[in-house]
Amino acid sequence: MARNDHLLSVGNEALTPMTSAMTALTTQIDQLTEVADARSSARLATLKTRMENFTASVTLVGQVKAGKSSIVNILAGRPALLPSDVNPWTSVVTTLNINTRTEDDKKAKFTFFEQEEWDNLMVGGGRLGELANRAGADDEMDDIRRQIGEMKAKSEDRLGKHFDLILGQSHQYDYFDEELIQRYVCLGDEDDPDINPKTGRFADVTKSAELFMDIPQYPISLKLCDTPGVNDTFMVREQITLRSLRGSEVCVVVLAASQALTTMDMALMRIIAQFENRQIILFVNRIDELADPVNQVPEIRDRIQDTLKQNNIDGNTSVVFGSALWAEAALTGNPDIMNEESRQALNTFYLAAGFGDQAPSLDKIWALSGLPDLLLAMNERIAEGAGTRLLDRVRHKARNIASQIRATAVAKKLSDGDGVVRDLDGVSPDQAIATVIAEYDKKAAVLTTSLREKVLERLNSAEKNFVKRATDSLIAHLEENGEEGTWQYDPAGLRTLQKAAYFSFARAMRKEAGALYSAAAADVEALYHKLLGNHLGEFAIEAPIVPRVPPPLGIGRTIALDLQSTWWRRWWQRRKGFEAYAADYTRLIASEASSITKDIEENQIAAVLENVRAVLSDFLREQKETLLNISATAETDASRNALMAGMAPQKSRDDILGDILKDLSNEAA
Repeated sequence: MARNDHLLSVGNEALTPMTSAMTALTTQIDQLTEVADARSSARLATLKTRMENFTASVTLVGQVKAGKSSIVNILAGRPALLPSDVNPWTSVVTTLNINTRTEDDKKAKFTFFEQEEWDNLMVGGGRLGELANRAGADDEMDDIRRQIGEMKAKSEDRLGKHFDLILGQSHQYDYFDEELIQRYVCLGDEDDPDINPKTGRFADVTKSAELFMDIPQYPISLKLCDTPGVNDTFMVREQITLRSLRGSEVCVVVLAASQALTTMDMALMRIIAQFENRQIILFVNRIDELADPVNQVPEIRDRIQDTLKQNNIDGNTSVVFGSALWAEAALTGNPDIMNEESRQALNTFYLAAGFGDQAPSLDKIWALSGLPDLLLAMNERIAEGAGTRLLDRVRHKARNIASQIRATAVAKKLSDGDGVVRDLDGVSPDQAIATVIAEYDKKAAVLTTSLREKVLERLNSAEKNFVKRATDSLIAHLEENGEEGTWQYDPAGLRTLQKAAYFSFARAMRKEAGALYSAAAADVEALYHKLLGNHLGEFAIEAPIVPRVPPPLGIGRTIALDLQSTWWRRWWQRRKGFEAYAADYTRLIASEASSITKDIEENQIAAVLENVRAVLSDFLREQKETLLNISATAETDASRNALMAGMAPQKSRDDILGDILKDLSNEAA
């Protein structure tokens, strides 16, 4: 454990407005609960639980040996927690669940691949095998099968008779330590005598690792996800990393200062290019290894920003420079872990920062390590992103519940029939409510179908246009150069068109779903007035909040067209004649483009549209329950007076509700 874990509190100031707002909102919900019936109390309790269980997800991706695991260890206050040496190396997506509740008090959980996933890897070579088959790359497939055979043999040798039994299972522990973690998440070097023989015993078949810990210095719950990178042998981990990023609020891209001078790994660039600018933080690690950090850091920053712009990523993306080694020295209180070069670089930085020529203090070493800036940037994005969205949703629901409580109270107060209008066009309340719900269920189905058809039409058009341009370019190359040399067409244009189609869908969804939700809320509000007339006073039912559209990360996954080197030379050499080139390439590029469209449709668009319908359905269901309750209450006079006698005076109750609604509206503003 770290001696100076109080340093982890630096950067929490960015979360203070969010946590204060949550505390205030919890108080308002408690006040509402005091005047609510049992049903509304249960809904309010659910809102409180949602805030209590708020967890922000941060995923770290980056170049091999850039120091992702070292950064995660520092953020966890456990410098030696996850292996960060070159050997053994991380091979499994590992999530640290910080300050989260667990029912069975488990501390570690390791989940293995399902049998189907393993079979897909063993038989088909995973995603890489899928790409090789699609491209007809027989030589690559032979190489993949050889590597798979070696991996399977090693796994079976390590696990023996247990090999087939553990697939699809998970191992849970009420503790964790470095040795246990290495057993599941590391691939060791069999020829290295210093490596524990237990290291990596389960690593080949481990799909994910979860560790659970409490860090009181963090005022919220966090999920820190350490990924092994996106360039694994069979691209299995790339899919898992993409899955982790889909639910992530912040993506921290870790680069090594010495590698950052060159173009970042293209697989990495393709993925982060799909994020919104404010979701990305670039952390340039290992500045302690630079010969002249004071002058080199600005140069590296300029080159990184140029690289970002060249890949259509906002050049204003946050870039933080630092050193995990310096951070570890400050956190452990042990500057001796630094070598002479690192110490010299620190001293140079220390003087340049204007700290004077006295011996560096641990607090200032921590400041120069870049970790406080990283924590601050993470917390700012959490507060303005997931935190703000949660507060907006909870306030919105609380305001609607307060309005429902007021309507229910009015219904209870009304005398038998004198004040009840019930202008429902001759139908019963049940029928009127059912009619509105059926109408909007149908409208939601029509809207989501239309949105899906439009985006797929645009995605398919993007495919066709790209295939045509690529084929035309190929033919032009053949006419000019014949069959000599190698030609390849960059699929970046395809991704640009697909991204444009996706964001056009997102804009249309927000606009049209918002209009549908507003219309539904207006019709529901009208039902309240029809049931209770002018007794409601100031009364409003607010439309549901339109669901967020996540970034289209599937666009960034590797396809066969991204693969370089011998792959394409061999593909080229097997073709003879212009027609064979053009026909085969057209089939290949069409298949690859279609695979991205399918991924976007199945993993992104379908989920968004399902959410659009689910949000509206939940809203209508909750309103239906209240309206039916009001209808029943207005029709039943028995024991009403006794019921009212046990309640606070109506004026006081209305005042309470009015004050709370005013507070909730002011907070939202």
